[in-house]
Amino acid sequence: MRQIIYTSVTTTASGRASDDCAAILRVAAARNGLDGITGLLYTEDASYLQTIEGPEESVAELFADISADPRHRDIKILVDRAVEEREFGDWMLVHRDRRETTDAFDRRLHVLLRGVSPETADYFRALVDA
Repeated sequence: MRQIIYTSVTTTASGRASDDCAAILRVAAARNGLDGITGLLYTEDASYLQTIEGPEESVAELFADISADPRHRDIKILVDRAVEEREFGDWMLVHRDRRETTDAFDRRLHVLLRGVSPETADYFRALVDA
């Protein structure tokens, strides 16, 4: 199983990465379950931070699609590694809905990150604690 953690910057005119999330989540809901992909998508201002994990081929194909997606620029891979077990269990994709406050999502994220490796959690906690 492969896991990639990356950051990117939105290309939306508003400069808010969250403005693209509804469309991203629609595609993810249809595709990720079929491809065995799980993970976490976090947005803050113009930035995305995402972990994707699953079968090697599925993760490679998804990351190639993300890299070619015009909604992303300045993609930087932070972690690309083999993992023996999923860190994000059966989560198809977790994200903060517009109706959820940032503080409420941050509290939920702290709880969700309890089961992941310290290295993975540190990337997300750095954003939450900022």
